[in-house]
Amino acid sequence: MRRLKVVSVNMDLAAVTLALFGALAGCANAKPGSGPTDSGGNAGSADAGPTADASCGDLCDHDHDGVVDGSDQCPNTPLGDVVNHVGCSDAQLTSTLQPFPPFGMTWTPTGDLGRAGGLTWTYVGIERSDLFHIDWIVCDDPATPCGLSLDGPIDLTTEEWSFDAAHTDLPNGKLAFINSTHISLADGSSPAIGGRLTIHIVDAAMPPAPIAFATVASLNVPPLMGQYGAEIKGTGYTVTALAEVQDPTSFAWVPYLDYYDAASTAPAGGGVTTSFGASFYAK
Repeated sequence: MRRLKVVSVNMDLAAVTLALFGALAGCANAKPGSGPTDSGGNAGSADAGPTADASCGDLCDHDHDGVVDGSDQCPNTPLGDVVNHVGCSDAQLTSTLQPFPPFGMTWTPTGDLGRAGGLTWTYVGIERSDLFHIDWIVCDDPATPCGLSLDGPIDLTTEEWSFDAAHTDLPNGKLAFINSTHISLADGSSPAIGGRLTIHIVDAAMPPAPIAFATVASLNVPPLMGQYGAEIKGTGYTVTALAEVQDPTSFAWVPYLDYYDAASTAPAGGGVTTSFGASFYAK
């Protein structure tokens, strides 16, 4: 485009207009694969069609997505696809794990996973920018498997949370898991104890509405370990989670810390270990 500025002072307005229109038309008519290599490294083919006017350089927009080649990180976007500020459409991107806390948000934890009322995580102030998707994936850390143990570390696969389809309601924002652990009692016995984890997720509306859970496959997220999550479409949401164990005598479900505190445990019983978390993915 720089050469268009070198115009003789004797050239009339019509000639200037014609020269400018011709150069811009060359850029506008360029097709993906029909011209020189663009910023994404896609070389044109001599027999693929008319050669694009290279005079506009990085200011050309070969895929017609509204982002010039010099800033376009996803060349050859299908015509008509919505793109972000670097020229990439939803289909051209893969969700990636985000460092915590992401999106400029504020995270506030209250309560306790093992006490009455459970644990509440409140997320507010999410800055979505031009992101297509934000996904919250449960139990995604392979280094710290989600689970519950009443006799020391989580060292058995049975102590890790396992999906409980019978008590899960994905469309209504309810996710349930079960496990099995033991508790070391003062009388020397070590009875098996069943555990469960129940998670609810709602949006920031008033009144709050459930956010649907889904499989990671349907969310198009490549997780580290998680199998279920929820797409966050607003700028805030709330998660509540409660972990309980089933009293083997009364069969009542009790918050696990309340149960452990009331039990007559052995002095070297190992104590309680619990793990629960989630990851953020976005594109």
